[in-house]
Amino acid sequence: MAEAFSQQASYYELFSGGAKRMQREEPLLLALYRRAPGGRVLDMACGTGIHALLFAQNGADVDARDYSGEMIAHARHMRPHPRIKYETGDMRAITSGPWDLAVCLGNSLSLLTSESDLHATFCGAYAHLSPGGVFVAQILNYAQPGMAEARLRIEHAAEGGRPATGVKTLVPHEEHTYLTLSYFVLGGEGASSHSETAILRNWTRGHLDAAAQAAGFHVEAVYGAYDKSPFKAESSTDVIYVCVKYTDNICSL
Repeated sequence: MAEAFSQQASYYELFSGGAKRMQREEPLLLALYRRAPGGRVLDMACGTGIHALLFAQNGADVDARDYSGEMIAHARHMRPHPRIKYETGDMRAITSGPWDLAVCLGNSLSLLTSESDLHATFCGAYAHLSPGGVFVAQILNYAQPGMAEARLRIEHAAEGGRPATGVKTLVPHEEHTYLTLSYFVLGGEGASSHSETAILRNWTRGHLDAAAQAAGFHVEAVYGAYDKSPFKAESSTDVIYVCVKYTDNICSL
């Protein structure tokens, strides 16, 4: 897994979704947090820290990890909380715990490009959950017909009081999607720009089914969006897995 979004992490706020995103995601995430057997939460790919802060503000003790050291530094600066411990970490190699709830959100699983990495992530989550613990994994629904087309998203904001524009380009090719994030900032002496790239794996529900089964999880629900609508391959925007650890299991990678 290559390190993604490792430079100029503050610009990634342009694509984090802000208040509208949290308004959409918060009801389901808090319901799953309250359904968990305790208040210890692992955010496996925390990014800018928006989900870690949500759980902490609702009483959780959160370990928030990300592969990018710069993203961790940004999240620690932007969203500090006494109940959050920010640190670098690899979702494929989870340590410590146990946790009552583990989440991997923001399509972060698509940064894993091999099935062995995907299975290692599910197995690691299983191994470090408490009995009855819940694992929530979300990816985009790459089976939706529109995901086979190239897509462009443009966001405007301000960075340090200066006008900033972010451009996200997604180009699908076979089992992968090529992602480019470009940022343009206007200043007193002209414009500056920065660009990052990543290769995303177009995981399907079948891939996640296999990984959850190999880890030993009971799949409690598969939603097609944060409103808890049932997953439909032809129309759902997301694939959201709610997995529960009921029994001890030796993971089969």
